[in-house]
Amino acid sequence: MKVLRYTLLSDGSSDAALMPIVEWLIAEHRPDLGILGQAAAGLETSDRTLLERVPAAIKMYPCSLLFVHRDAEGEPTELRLHEIERACAKVDVLYVPIVPVRMTEAWLLSDEVAIRSAAENRNGSMALNLPAKRNWESLPDPKGILFETLVIASGKQGRALAKFNPHRQRPLVAQRTISFAGLRGIPSFDFFESQLIEKLRNF
Repeated sequence: MKVLRYTLLSDGSSDAALMPIVEWLIAEHRPDLGILGQAAAGLETSDRTLLERVPAAIKMYPCSLLFVHRDAEGEPTELRLHEIERACAKVDVLYVPIVPVRMTEAWLLSDEVAIRSAAENRNGSMALNLPAKRNWESLPDPKGILFETLVIASGKQGRALAKFNPHRQRPLVAQRTISFAGLRGIPSFDFFESQLIEKLRNF
């Protein structure tokens, strides 16, 4: 089986939660490919600009496909895409931009079961009251909402609640999501998927 080796260059170390999404999509469209992924550890957030971080990521983490993540965080998506395009213009590796409108956590709200599982209470029945899908991209603080939802889903109280750390549980949401099909219909995700499909034609 041919193996696709990819590298994820993200905004922050917590954005490694994007890797299960990347790998699910690759498997969806190219089940004939093996997948070997790596996060560009140490290059997520630094004093270096994206123009410096992209070639450094390729040198330190060689790959045939580079995923470059930038949260829009209130800036126009087109601006972030232009930043990524400029940074990748002179590198000899195919790349795919990942630009959630706010932040990665908005893409971790699609699977209630995964959230309950990540909160160590898979069989919990308390209402989570997740925002409607049509609002995910306009949420001002999806990270805060995800963390609050994890706390509710845990069902913990008292000392157990005081020890519960939603920051630590966050990556488990993506790891325990079986399907990310629920993200389809969100413009930023649909654009990401279309860009990935185009690049996968080269393998």
